[in-house]
Amino acid sequence: MSAGKRRILIVDDYEESCKLLSEILSTTFECDYTADSTKAFGLIVEKKPDLILLDYKMPGLMGIDLCKMIRENEATKNTPIIFVSGAASIDEKIKAFEQGADDFISKPFHVKELLLRIKVHLSEKDPDLGAELRAANLRMNLLSRQVFVDGEEVQLTPKQFDILKMLVFNKNNLVTREKCLDEIWGDTEVTSRNVDSQINYLKRKINKFNGKILAVPSLGYRLEVD
Repeated sequence: MSAGKRRILIVDDYEESCKLLSEILSTTFECDYTADSTKAFGLIVEKKPDLILLDYKMPGLMGIDLCKMIRENEATKNTPIIFVSGAASIDEKIKAFEQGADDFISKPFHVKELLLRIKVHLSEKDPDLGAELRAANLRMNLLSRQVFVDGEEVQLTPKQFDILKMLVFNKNNLVTREKCLDEIWGDTEVTSRNVDSQINYLKRKINKFNGKILAVPSLGYRLEVD
């Protein structure tokens, strides 16, 4: 598993849905999936994911029954579970929460919402992940939104802070310009030049950082640390 990446396991009886979710999440997380719910619990025990995305209605073993199995097992009982399912009734959602679900997202969903909810539940599981990020001699406090290099505070704009957070969270992995535009600028109409401009300012401000922010031609950027 890549350093710094958390593992997500996806269970959905439609393999295409599994593949799509895996592609969406793989830039931020390590992803495993299965379309066979009867094999899912064995895979969960084997892979020890940090979070599980679970469909509700599946042949073989319903999501709610799998959720119950996860919660009753000592090794898996504290793993966050998010149901991602379509056409679920209020009663079905209530039953999911009664069996130990942490969250329920209805299809179709917005990718940004899914990512945010996953990160929230991972942060609740590991408070240190939610409070601070580190890379070499750089430290980011996510609660106070302060950045320190060698213990000295560096003043960043909100956009620069968010870009750096994304790079550090995905250290040694590609962050595309499109990902930056979608997650940081949202629906605001800007171009990839805005990303490049903010990256250049950011490099100058953290010039004492012992890592590097490298451009990946035509794609985006990667924060490299040993």
